[in-house]
Amino acid sequence: MQKSLDFQDIIMTLQRYWSEKGCLIWQPYYLQVGAGTMNPATFLRVLSPEPWNVAYVEPSIRPDDGRYGDNPYRFQQHYQFQVILTPAPGNPQELYLQSLQALGIIPKEHDIRFVEDNWESPALGAWGLGWEVWLDGQEITQFTYFQQAGGIVLDPVSVEITYGLERIAMALQGNYHFQKIRWNSDIKYGEINYMGEKEHSTYYFEVADIDRLRIMYDLFEKEANLALEKGLVLPAHDYILKCSHTFNILDTRGAVGVTERQALFGRMRDLAKQTAETYVEQRQQLEYPWLNNPAITDAASASAIEIPSAKTSDLPEKADYLLEIGTEELPSSDLQMALKQLETAVPEMLKSLRLDYKNINILGTPRRLAVYISSLASRQADQTSELKGPPVNRAFDADGDPTPAALGFARSKGLEIDRLKKKQVDGGEYLVAEVHQKGQSILDILPAKLEELLTGLRFNKSMRWNTSGVAFSRPIRWLASMFGSTIIAFEYANLTAGSTTRGLRFSDSEIHQLANSKEYFSFLDSQEIIADNDERKKVVSSQVKALLSSIGASTDIDQRLLSEVNNLVEAPTALLGKFDEKHLELPAEVLVGVMKKHQRYFPMVMINLLTLSRMVMRK
Repeated sequence: MQKSLDFQDIIMTLQRYWSEKGCLIWQPYYLQVGAGTMNPATFLRVLSPEPWNVAYVEPSIRPDDGRYGDNPYRFQQHYQFQVILTPAPGNPQELYLQSLQALGIIPKEHDIRFVEDNWESPALGAWGLGWEVWLDGQEITQFTYFQQAGGIVLDPVSVEITYGLERIAMALQGNYHFQKIRWNSDIKYGEINYMGEKEHSTYYFEVADIDRLRIMYDLFEKEANLALEKGLVLPAHDYILKCSHTFNILDTRGAVGVTERQALFGRMRDLAKQTAETYVEQRQQLEYPWLNNPAITDAASASAIEIPSAKTSDLPEKADYLLEIGTEELPSSDLQMALKQLETAVPEMLKSLRLDYKNINILGTPRRLAVYISSLASRQADQTSELKGPPVNRAFDADGDPTPAALGFARSKGLEIDRLKKKQVDGGEYLVAEVHQKGQSILDILPAKLEELLTGLRFNKSMRWNTSGVAFSRPIRWLASMFGSTIIAFEYANLTAGSTTRGLRFSDSEIHQLANSKEYFSFLDSQEIIADNDERKKVVSSQVKALLSSIGASTDIDQRLLSEVNNLVEAPTALLGKFDEKHLELPAEVLVGVMKKHQRYFPMVMINLLTLSRMVMRK
């Protein structure tokens, strides 16, 4: 890693990076907000269909997180760097990861992963699906695809990237205490903000007057309603923010019960919904003046992909078939759910198509779902079927001539009347038509079925991400569909299936063109990607047990945890880590609080603690 950046250099680097990508550099809001999401540059702007790409620093105030400046990681005010991309470009993860590189983080030297953490704001009637981003096990970013805000379904979908600036500074500088973060070459973070942490924590936890705060909440709500009556969106939003901050202080003072919490949230949610609807009406009346503004797009995805046309005559009689659905990181439970569905759906699909095959292998990692079918036939087997017509006694008249019922049946099957046969069926004699159906090529029948296969996959929560309107667990970014060396093209989610697969991020072969389906496994091996879910679990288990044995620890592994971890990686490497034992110590204020609360039991507690400490020392 290059020389680490100061705190203010981190901010300026991110501003410069996103400005060069096409973002407007906004400024923090002038009211207390719990997150950059509440700034009108996010909450209101994402409601419109107009392109809107913005980046800004936001001091985020969360009273309940105050720790008097004593906790190294937790404080009532922290700084977020907020990025909004509307509409979502085709490569937001790649753009984000490049921004980490701009900060001096070398991906090959760190563990960077996207871990499911969906977002919801009850007060704003907003929610989205996404991840926490971990850098070496520490959360540094919240990455979300907004689905709804102010109770309004968003179209287009916006991407929110929220950097935790202190966390990033700690990782870059190796100073794992907020007071030690270098703000610039001369001043430490604590020198600027420690007093604010101490004083605001004292106010939020000890001083704030509960009765007056309740009156303030009611007054702010009334002012918000007054502004809405006059069609004033921004003043209304300001008073919603004041309601929200007042609620947070009341909550920190322990003055909000469960029932009242829901009631206060509901009141804010109603205000947010009215504000959102009024804002949308305003933009409609202005005829969306920014619709022609440029949007940030993925140039690689936007370029036309030419798929070579295939002919049935070019196909071998049998070949291995590969279908790969490339995604952004699937949640662990969704990956497991998809694999189970594919195990059932793929054999049923092949049966309905009358396609012969040798065996089916269903594979999956967080970034790919794959179906590999060995020795798949290139065309359906021919089929002869017998179709029952009218009873013989109704098919011919007294003179033996065919009746309209017989003639109509023959005509419907495309046969002459003399091609029909008499046959005993279900205890009676009927006219029967033998229909010969020639098998079709997979080029003609498979694409539509593959689209049905993907459409049929279901998840507990699905999301939209582009203009296709397709809903899936997470965005689909590439599709591979190959019968031997022939591409079986189909379209889904604004993508055309081809021969492209992807390896590990930042690898030399991150994007790879397959020559044929058999090459798929050799490519994965070169990337050390284990696509088989069961095989990968065995490797993870073996690696972890080896490390546990090396330190004389028990090799028993929690199987649920093993399954979850297995679904979070595709090229597993187990590492033995450690942390400073001081992190196990309880803060002094916690110990004092426990003693005050249970002072009458204090002698007994001390005896038990002494007994426990002697037992530990003996071990």
